[in-house]
Amino acid sequence: MADKVPTLLTPDLINLYESAGFNPKAVYGGKSVDIIKENNTDKCLLKSGIKRQLRILDEQNAINRYTWYNLPSGLDGQLLERILYYKGQGMFFYSNLDNNFYFLPYALNGTIDIYGRYKRVSALPFNGSNEDKPIEAFTRDVIIDILNTDENTPINGCVLLTDYSKQISQTNISRQILQEPILDAMAEAFPFARTSLIANSGIKGMRVNDQDQQAEVKLASRSITKAALTGDPWIPIVGNVEFQDLTNGSALKSEEYLLYMQAMDNYRLSLYGLDNGGLFQKKSHMLEAEQKMNTGNAGLVMQDGLTIRQKFCDMVNAIWGLGIWCEVSETVLNMDTDGDGQAIDNQDQSGIPGEQPQQNMEVSEDE
Repeated sequence: MADKVPTLLTPDLINLYESAGFNPKAVYGGKSVDIIKENNTDKCLLKSGIKRQLRILDEQNAINRYTWYNLPSGLDGQLLERILYYKGQGMFFYSNLDNNFYFLPYALNGTIDIYGRYKRVSALPFNGSNEDKPIEAFTRDVIIDILNTDENTPINGCVLLTDYSKQISQTNISRQILQEPILDAMAEAFPFARTSLIANSGIKGMRVNDQDQQAEVKLASRSITKAALTGDPWIPIVGNVEFQDLTNGSALKSEEYLLYMQAMDNYRLSLYGLDNGGLFQKKSHMLEAEQKMNTGNAGLVMQDGLTIRQKFCDMVNAIWGLGIWCEVSETVLNMDTDGDGQAIDNQDQSGIPGEQPQQNMEVSEDE
């Protein structure tokens, strides 16, 4: 096993090892492989497990907000959105080496203009083996304005796309990094609520005289958690008091922790411009006006991303005549915009004919 240890642990290998029950950190560097010990009562594992679930949920919310149409072969909407989610930006370009279009992360390779905008960039592999090394063959001049051209022929340039409006820097912080603190706080809510329930389940302590007696009592009641679940009334405590209440016996409302998590989730959704219940939700029935006021205007956040993506589509179409387009997902809008009787999105794979909207422009037969 040690002779076949890979020199680099890619995300795919890490997921593979974890799915098989191995610790990827133990594999790295030729160390022996350890089986991950599962303990369903471990609070740390509970938090880490919930956080993984929240990461998947957050990525699903992010990459499915928009629907892409008529992308060239090899590209689809989820791939573009995944690159934006994990890298913050990407470059779209044509390669005459294999006659394919690409969308990849990029790095500056040259100078900037008076506004700080990149004038020339090089593509970076997305989750490749040389992730931080620019691909010199994929170095392109950045096309900033839409070109007035009647010829739909590929040119030696690229169009940049960012996930959201730039700040002072020309590179965006990826959503995956921005969302991490929120997901970490949300993952704590369930363990805290669980601890509150356990702490107020009425478990009591028994006084013992020495460590030997403590070990004997431990055999009877393994832990507070197991005692709470199985009904064991005693856990060992070394002390001078006959009986000790480990809790005050009053059941705290675990719903307070769930309201906290709900507020955090609403805040998370608001960062994507998705509908949410606002940072504070009353426990009682809320009037429609209160709900609207509480939700806030998340539409501007959604519009920000849509405007950037549609401008990107206009530039790509003006240069290469592909007819690509981007719209807000029907699921997000909860509206049947294409008239098919369902408020869900059709396939948005690369240029597959069907009920996808086509742009009113001629596309050359060479493409």
